[in-house]
Amino acid sequence: MKRPAFLANFIIWTLIALGTTGYLAWYNLGGQADAASSEFVYGPAEILRIIAAPLLLFALGAVIGFLLIAFKNIMMGRMARSICRFAGIACLALFVAAIIPCFFPGTASQLALPTVVVVYVAMAAPIMIMMFGFLYALGLAPLDPNKPGPFDKYLPDDHFE
Repeated sequence: MKRPAFLANFIIWTLIALGTTGYLAWYNLGGQADAASSEFVYGPAEILRIIAAPLLLFALGAVIGFLLIAFKNIMMGRMARSICRFAGIACLALFVAAIIPCFFPGTASQLALPTVVVVYVAMAAPIMIMMFGFLYALGLAPLDPNKPGPFDKYLPDDHFE
């Protein structure tokens, strides 16, 4: 991945971590009483509360991963990088599937499993969500030139410039 895209990902995940931290602080310090709404099955404050904690954990894992990649010059092979990227994006897709029933109540029975998984894992094993964020960051690490893949001569270089 090119350096500007890497930096953009780092900045975006840092802002997400700061935003979710601020929101959770506001919500838990009494802001939820002012945010009550009846437009949805849940109010907007409750919808954000459901997903803010797992998203914060994911963002912290990603930021830690980006910092390690930048300061320790971690490089990965194509296959390992692809597996890490897939695991991180699959976890993000699970977050999206968990929040959909809040906006479309008719999908609650179909998407109950992702919601239960995200909420339960966030409570029981928060480090697991952080590890998926870390894997997402590793999925964006530069390629190791010493580990060429079988199709390496056909693919463009992804080293930092």
